Amino acid sequence: MLSLGGVSKAFGAVQALRDVSFDCRAGEVHALVGENGSGKSTLLGIASGFLAPDAGTVEIGGRRRRRRSPAEARRFGLGIAYQTYSHVLDLTVAENLYLAVPKDVQPPRHRMEKWAAARLEEFKLELLATAAVGTLSLVQRQLLEVVKALLANPKVLLLDEPTTALGPPEVEQLHKLVLERSRGGVGIVYVSHRLPEVLGIADRVTVLRDGVSQGTFDSAAMSEESLVALMIGRPLQLAFPERDETARPADVLLAVSGLQGDRFGPIDLEVKKGEILGLAGAEGNGQVQFLRALAGVERPSGTASCNGHALNTKSPLSALRAGVVLLSGDRAGESLFPVLSVRANITLQVLRRFEHWGLLRRRQERRTVDELVRRLRIRMASVEQPVQSLSGGNQQKVSLTRPFLRGDVKLILAEEPTQGVDVGARFDIYEALRAKADEGVAIIVKSSDPLELAGLCDRVVVMSRGKIVDEIHGAELGERRIVEAIVGSRVTREKL
Repeated sequence: MLSLGGVSKAFGAVQALRDVSFDCRAGEVHALVGENGSGKSTLLGIASGFLAPDAGTVEIGGRRRRRRSPAEARRFGLGIAYQTYSHVLDLTVAENLYLAVPKDVQPPRHRMEKWAAARLEEFKLELLATAAVGTLSLVQRQLLEVVKALLANPKVLLLDEPTTALGPPEVEQLHKLVLERSRGGVGIVYVSHRLPEVLGIADRVTVLRDGVSQGTFDSAAMSEESLVALMIGRPLQLAFPERDETARPADVLLAVSGLQGDRFGPIDLEVKKGEILGLAGAEGNGQVQFLRALAGVERPSGTASCNGHALNTKSPLSALRAGVVLLSGDRAGESLFPVLSVRANITLQVLRRFEHWGLLRRRQERRTVDELVRRLRIRMASVEQPVQSLSGGNQQKVSLTRPFLRGDVKLILAEEPTQGVDVGARFDIYEALRAKADEGVAIIVKSSDPLELAGLCDRVVVMSRGKIVDEIHGAELGERRIVEAIVGSRVTREKL
């Protein structure tokens, strides 16, 4: 269904792809894996017609693509669900679906909403056709992106990080949809950093490293460790930073009493200095709203104190001045300034640190930025390039640098901190978060990955219907126990 032969692509002095060949057969799920910056997104961009290769050929459904044209790729039968989403946020769900299909498939405008509602029901996506896409959660947007790509009945479907914001139930829902389409003869190209998912759903796996193919393998014959070794060129021990089990009981840093707002509450919770608290639960149960309320993005009722002082949650600036930093899961919309440089995005909140008599000391700023870039292994050509030109995972790492520059941080609220980040880099992020916790900073991590919560956190609370319904710590803290709590096997009716 898709064949790329001898594809090469350079951006200036950076060789993104070098003589890469790749094919996806009808009815198979073919995974494409590699570190951030290994060339995966560039390869998808060339396949879908958004980028022109410097050398090589592209065939879709047996027809050779002659020019760089997304429209031609689409006519030949290629569909793509983008990692950064292709929605028009100010339009409704129905209008976005309408724009996603060819003109010969579009219904009359007066029947658009009824048609869209039928399509949503067909794909078992519980959304209102009249809802503005900008009001949807990241999970709903991600599922909508996949549905949009499927509406044109493609011969080959490219899925770029389709599960980054999804919890276990939503991942299962998506995988059922993917397998159903592959059994119908559609070729699926599946790009993901979640290696257990890759090995669980893919028939074959192709590994890229530094723009060069490391080979294509049957997934049944591959282990997670062997994939990682191929991706980074060396074995990597898949371990989390060690917890200090002998640490003395710490003082309470965050105390929340009766806090409630849109879709959550009332919540009573304490988080201690140096503690990493995990926030688990099926998507849409108030976890994100709770974090945003603590950061002053949404206005709750109830009381909260940080480091013994009342926490002003009326505005993000008030929370920031109190030492509360939110790392939003929507990095493109809320965490980064895409057109500014990597350097500017990293130092934006702490420019006064590098100021002297009203002038910016560029050399000192550059040394600080270079140190953080090395620490988090951010891949780029220059710190002066726009952050929007980086791969998705490297953009995520840039957004995570800010709490490590501020000296007044007391509480970090991290929403999906390793979203779209490769397996090697995510452990760099884990170590960085643990290092901040060792300094006495309290951290709340909202993650859709139970394994991540179990390995990184000291304690995990589970939310359902906006309330905390379970708490897991000590010897009980493990992936299976968290999943059981999320799906409700250990949640009593009284708690619900």
